[in-house]
Amino acid sequence: LPYELHGEGPRPAVCLGTDPFHTPPGLLAAARAAFEPCGETGLDSPFGGTYVPLDYYGRRHEVRALMVEIRRDTYMTEPGGPAGPGLPRLARSLAALVDAVPV
Repeated sequence: LPYELHGEGPRPAVCLGTDPFHTPPGLLAAARAAFEPCGETGLDSPFGGTYVPLDYYGRRHEVRALMVEIRRDTYMTEPGGPAGPGLPRLARSLAALVDAVPV
């Protein structure tokens, strides 16, 4: 899309954005396992990093973060069309990730 700064990089079905301080290995492993049914899962491409409130960024390990970017053609008809057959699989994957994250 025109607003993307790095549109030429790899375009996996699911991109997991990470932060070296706030994304623990267990969270990343849970996300990779949850999204395995969705196809290729990439790391920090085309989007990288996470969102963490600045008061906690780099200071509080208990604040964990992971950004999940999903390529739209995996769950809808482009451009801006209706949901497609990949939507239920994506919903199951998102639910599996939420269930895997300890409270």
